[in-house]
Amino acid sequence: MKKTGCREVFVFIAGSTPQVITETIYALAVQDPAIYPYELYIITTRKGREIVEHALTVKGILRRLAAEYGLPDITLNDRSFIVPADCAGNPLDDIRDSEENEAMGDLITSFVRDKTQDHSIRLHCSLAGGRKTMAFYLGAALQLFGRPWDKLYHVLVTPEFESNPDFFYKPKEPATIECNGKMLSTKDANIVLAELPFIRLRDKLTLESAHFRQLVEEGQKEIDGAVNYFV
Repeated sequence: MKKTGCREVFVFIAGSTPQVITETIYALAVQDPAIYPYELYIITTRKGREIVEHALTVKGILRRLAAEYGLPDITLNDRSFIVPADCAGNPLDDIRDSEENEAMGDLITSFVRDKTQDHSIRLHCSLAGGRKTMAFYLGAALQLFGRPWDKLYHVLVTPEFESNPDFFYKPKEPATIECNGKMLSTKDANIVLAELPFIRLRDKLTLESAHFRQLVEEGQKEIDGAVNYFV
């Protein structure tokens, strides 16, 4: 089933490398057909939000990218950031123990589940940034609740430019940046967006819980029950 004429919603996992956000936006903008964000969400921590806002908003990287490639205006605000909180309601600085990991998993799952209720949008989810567990939770949440038209990506960048603090996307006019004392031209950078296939279980399982761990248990019981039924 192909979904057309929908609003494109970009979802990112981000930590200390906000470059993955602009690299993914760039890759989708220059493909044929181009895809531009209607809304943009960044799942991160308090520290991650500070890093992203400084790079993309304060330094103007996001505005520069939009102007250079004719993208719609992209503005980050409070609604753009999805940040888990501790039991006292304070935004988490990082994901350091099992409790914080579960809080992030529940948040990501709840966010994806909520967004996929709206059939007028298509999700474009990037796994490239943040902690590895965050990327796992986003991919798993899409497996549980993603629709046929939702997309999952990983952005791949030429090693010399990957995570370089001066490289956020490939500019139309080549520029020179430094990497470990070596001068590089951005014309040699290559940004590839790999689309990742995933199993869609949305209409195959009955999932009621609000917590990721319990959702997995529910799904496993239903799968095991179906297997035993046919044995």
